[in-house]
Formats: sequence, structure tokens, C-alpha cells
Amino acid sequence: RHLPNDQQTQFVGSVATMGAFFAGLVVGIVSDKIGRKATLLLLTIPSVIGWYFIAGSFWFAVDNDYQSFWFAVDNDNPKYLAMLLAGRCLSGFAAGGFSLVVPVYIIEISPSSLKGLFGSINQLAITIGILLIYVMLTIIPYYIVALMVMGFTVVFAIVVCCVPETPRWLIANKQHLLANAILYRLRGPKADISREMKLLEDAVEEQGKVEFMEKLRMLTKLTIVVPLILSISLMFFQQFCGINVVVFYAGSVLEKANLSPNKAALAADFGVGGIQVIFTFISVLLIDLVGRKILLSVGGVLLALSTGILGLYFFLTDYMCHHDSKEFYCTLDFGYLAVGCLAIFIIGFSIGWGPIPWVMMGELAPLQVRGILSGIATAVNWSLATVITSAFSKYEEAVQPYGAWWSFCVISALSVIFVIVFLPETKGKDLEEIEAYFKKRYGHKPRPEPVDDQEGIN
Repeated sequence: RHLPNDQQTQFVGSVATMGAFFAGLVVGIVSDKIGRKATLLLLTIPSVIGWYFIAGSFWFAVDNDYQSFWFAVDNDNPKYLAMLLAGRCLSGFAAGGFSLVVPVYIIEISPSSLKGLFGSINQLAITIGILLIYVMLTIIPYYIVALMVMGFTVVFAIVVCCVPETPRWLIANKQHLLANAILYRLRGPKADISREMKLLEDAVEEQGKVEFMEKLRMLTKLTIVVPLILSISLMFFQQFCGINVVVFYAGSVLEKANLSPNKAALAADFGVGGIQVIFTFISVLLIDLVGRKILLSVGGVLLALSTGILGLYFFLTDYMCHHDSKEFYCTLDFGYLAVGCLAIFIIGFSIGWGPIPWVMMGELAPLQVRGILSGIATAVNWSLATVITSAFSKYEEAVQPYGAWWSFCVISALSVIFVIVFLPETKGKDLEEIEAYFKKRYGHKPRPEPVDDQEGIN
């Protein structure tokens, strides 16, 4: 069989994140142009095709009855790998687009008091989906799981057909009556939507209809640049805390921590997935009660603590463990220390740095350039994910495992400082209020008119 070798496996893993990076560059612009709902529907097309290709590639690799498949090829021809790469790229593109548009859609339809809760539910659903995939892959062949995911995408497309466009996008595109009707449906018959509609209409009226080239010119304004820098910084700290290293390399990390391969695999898959679900759910409950900054700060402290101790573990094992051609043994068993550190790491990430950057990405961006700014932040996020997953093994070799984890510790500590010093709290604020905050603080302030000396004398 032409199964991928280690180098091919690493490349296959990075293809999806590269596809997601390109989605970030274009999908935000498209969503501003045709709407959030239409963009979500369009994204289901590459998702369905991508998962179909993935199913086909694994069919060729593992099933003797490969000739019955529509895309049957010669078993001695490794074309299945090209099909796998195409599938990963397309599904990655769709995933990157969904990771951009879904948070924006949720933020734009949510009431100000529940933006964090609804936005975090998106991340909770992602963690539940990852855990379900872990479970299914233990009992079902890869290609069957891929076909099931393809089916889920079709169901998602049907559901999207039944949901409304966001009132904010409709008002920005001069469809006020429809926006009013949809907002009435979203808030319920007993809700007074007049204040919210006035906020939306005033915000759009102040800016007017903005064409694409004008939106690009707006990116030079400080009121746009500052939210963009904050969003990019959130994405940087989310990726460079080391989360994708934990997700992709947890098994090998735990094996290096002297766990048996079976225990390492179980801890990596079900331990990581289960902890993510539980503590992301806790974050969902807390985000609109205690605010974004507290959860991010606590999460950052836990990330710094866990990666610092994990680095210390690897440092100590270099001096207290012995290697030879036949065995690897330690005078003291620190294996469960590594397991505990990874558990604390996942807890810290799940309560703060997992869901909240995606929530705040939509909150910080002004309406007229929300798609573009969210697209840039998403592209940065996925490009950083590509870098960290593809370069970590070489970086680890260069600085030793303890140096790599201590690097994550320093970055996580810096994230706490960033949150406390620079990040504004958005809990309970309307999107238009957040936009007004940046205009008031960073907007152009006209100089007072000079007083005529002669008039002053008179």
C-alpha cells in the first residue's frame, strides 16, 4: 500500500492549514459583499468535495475493493495521495472560511448581554465534534468517517437555508425593513428593538455605503488599525501558546514522558478531547458573567505554569534518565507530571484562549470592514498554525524539548500582560458601542478654530 511516510504525513497535515489561510484572505471580502448566510452556503461546496476526495483517497489505500469506487485507480499508482492532498486543501479552505464567518454571524445576531455565551458555543461545538471524531475513528474506517462528515456538511447546508441573514449586514446594505423584521423575530415579540435598530442605523448612516477600495483605504485609519492589531495579537497568542503542538504531538510528547504507547494514545485522544469539552463548556457559562479579560488572564497563567513545568520535566529527564541502544530508564518517574501539565494546559486553553479570540475577533472589528478585518485575523491564525505545526519538530531539535516548552511559557506569560494592559473589555457592550469606543479614543480630533486677535480685543 502507498501509505504516507512521516514526511508526507507532516505535509498532509499542513495542507489543510494552508487552505484555511487562503480562505481567510478571500472569504471575509466575499461575506461583506454577498452576506454571511450566502457565504456559509458557498463554503459547503468545497467542504463536501474535499471530504469526498478524502474518503476516496483512503478507500484506495486500505480497501481491496477499490475498483468499485467512482475514482478507482491502479493500486500500484500513488495517485491517491494527490487526491488526499486535494481533499485536505478543499476541506481546510472550507474550515478556514467557517472559522471566519460563523463567529461573525453569531456575534451579529446575538444580543449584547449574550454575545460571549453564543460565540463560545461555537467553540464548544468544535470541541465536541473533535471528540466525536476521536471516538468514531477507533471503531470506523477513515473513509467511512470522511463520508459521514460529508453528510453532516449537507445537513449544515440545509439548516443554513432556514436561518436569516444578520440584521447588521442587511442595514449596511440598505435593507432596513427586512432587517427590522428579522431583528423582531430574533429578539421575540415582547422585546423592544427600537433602541437596537437606532444604534444600527445611526452607525451605518454615519459611515454611509462604503465600496471595496474605500474599505482598503480605511485600513490606514487608527480606528481600524488598532482593532486589527488587537485581533491579530489574540490570534498570535492563541497559536504560539503551543495548542497545536499539544493537539498534533500529544501522543509523542507523552511517550517521551515515559508513558506506554497505548496509554499515550488514549491520553492524547480522549483525555485532551474530553478536557476541552468540559472546560470549554465552563467558559461558555462564565464568559458573560466575569468577562473576557479575566478568563484570558487566568487561562494565560495556567498555560504559562503548565508549559514551564513541562519544560522543567524535560530538563530534569535529560539529567536523571539514561539512554542506551537497548533501553530508556529514569531513576525517578516523572511521567505523570507530564500528564498533569498537559491537562492543566488544556484547561487553561479551553477556558480562555480557545473560544475568546474568535468571539472578540467579531466584536472588535467595525461593521463596514468586519469581513476584511476578520479575514485578515483568520488568515494570520491559520498561517501561524501552519508554521507552528510544520516547524516545531525542527525547533525542538535545535533548542531541546525543554527549550521549546519554555518558549511557550514565555509567550503565555506575555499574553497575560497583553490582556491586562492593552485589551479592552467588551462584556455586555453592543457592537456599535465598541466601535464608538475606538472612534472616541483613536479617532481624529479636529483642532479648535484659532481666535481672531482683533475680535478678541474688541
